[in-house]
Amino acid sequence: MDLSFKKPKLSFSELRLPNGRLLRFDGFWPGFNAETDFALWPQLINKYCQKQNLRILGPFWKRRDLPLLMEKLKNEGKWDLFITGESRDNPTEFAKKCIGFRLPIGPNEVRFPYWQWYLNWFNLKTNPQYLRFGEHYSIDQLMQPINKQFDEISKKSFIARPPRAVLLTSHLKRHRLSLYRQCKFSIGCDIYGRKYRPTTRTKKDLLSDYKINLCPENIAAQGYITEKIPEAFLSGCIPITYCNPADLALDFNPKAVINLFGLSRWNIRQKLKEVASDYEVFSKLRSEPLLLDQPTIDPLIELLKR
Repeated sequence: MDLSFKKPKLSFSELRLPNGRLLRFDGFWPGFNAETDFALWPQLINKYCQKQNLRILGPFWKRRDLPLLMEKLKNEGKWDLFITGESRDNPTEFAKKCIGFRLPIGPNEVRFPYWQWYLNWFNLKTNPQYLRFGEHYSIDQLMQPINKQFDEISKKSFIARPPRAVLLTSHLKRHRLSLYRQCKFSIGCDIYGRKYRPTTRTKKDLLSDYKINLCPENIAAQGYITEKIPEAFLSGCIPITYCNPADLALDFNPKAVINLFGLSRWNIRQKLKEVASDYEVFSKLRSEPLLLDQPTIDPLIELLKR
């Protein structure tokens, strides 16, 4: 494919820390503000990295941008860090250390999925607040079942008002449209998003009106598990996802989640109908914690220290 007609571009921004250290960011999204959009990372870098000034590469660049990347690589050397919350391979040819979703295949890579960026890590400040969801994620709450944190749903109430689902999304591309249709016609599914039904409520506040959240991942890629499942769980919703089962088990208890990956349309409808009509199935899902083990940030800290 001829890409010569597309002009290369690479976003650039800087952040000067209070102690004078300079962080330079290449390849993040337009309008990126490290102080507000990336609050965890300046804290971590300032606390654990020894180098005075750091160059950090993000995931928002395309093939047409490779000439700019190669030029920077030639003139300035490799970036100190690659950090991504997107499903993207670690570009070890461009960065000395890589932090992303992929399972590490070398000593200078670590898996630190996007949802862990918003945990209430005990040794880090959690300000500024995570405004989109409404708060940072409580590790303690993720390790407790939904029915221990929210009101019990009686069988009588469940039968009288079978739960319907909700989907929060900005698009209905790829498998998401099919899943939404299957969910809508099986158990009912309300949809919110700027293209569908805009809302100014925080995600947690909105999800708290429901008991089931259709929250499929955009793509099924190695290690790619985002914020959708824990945010559903912390809002009292049973998460309905679409991801590789092996990737789901990397982070979460599969018994607390409904995974529609690999199912036929008929099986998807049956699975959805079961959770909305079988009280025992519904209650069992709500009796499982999402996290089986205490998460740790130690591998990431060790990588930053090196």
